[in-house]
Amino acid sequence: MRYETNTFAGTGGARTTEAMHVLAPFAIDAPAAEQEPTVTRLLEQALTAVETDLATTRACVARVAALLDREEIHAETASSARRRVGAGLAPWQARRVASHVEENLGFAITIDHLATIAGLSSSYFCRAFKDTFGDPPHAYIMRRRVERAQTLMLQTREPLSQIALACGLSDQAHLCNLFRRLVGQSPSHWRRSQWQEA
Repeated sequence: MRYETNTFAGTGGARTTEAMHVLAPFAIDAPAAEQEPTVTRLLEQALTAVETDLATTRACVARVAALLDREEIHAETASSARRRVGAGLAPWQARRVASHVEENLGFAITIDHLATIAGLSSSYFCRAFKDTFGDPPHAYIMRRRVERAQTLMLQTREPLSQIALACGLSDQAHLCNLFRRLVGQSPSHWRRSQWQEA
């Protein structure tokens, strides 16, 4: 198909008079399936026009870029949807893992062992755990240790060093640092304020 062009004096270049002339070949008497140009057809047209019609070439390249962008967005959306299907732990897995954490807060708890309990690989388990509990496994375990420490501080008169060990923390300093980060104050200050309120 021949394109109508106007040459402008002094510029030495040519461009189409109407933008629709560039895309017209795809809409004239084409079956519905062929009305949407493919990347291959657009590139073929751009190669044909590159020597004689710069505007057509540019329009074809722009359409190719738009098609590729649309395909990339579609692929990312589909990939994200696939990742989300079945995301999280099954109810039985979540119960077993949470139960194991609660029963073993005073001991070392490894991600690999939790993944084995759930019957998953460690990397997949970490993603599924976060989807289910809202925190990565380590952060969840640390939060549960602090919550257990809070319970022990209110129910017993044990020193903080003993409470730290009972909650699976290495020492009182570890408890204090973690407690400040999660609760916003030192354990001793929190304990006194809770006793005063009681």
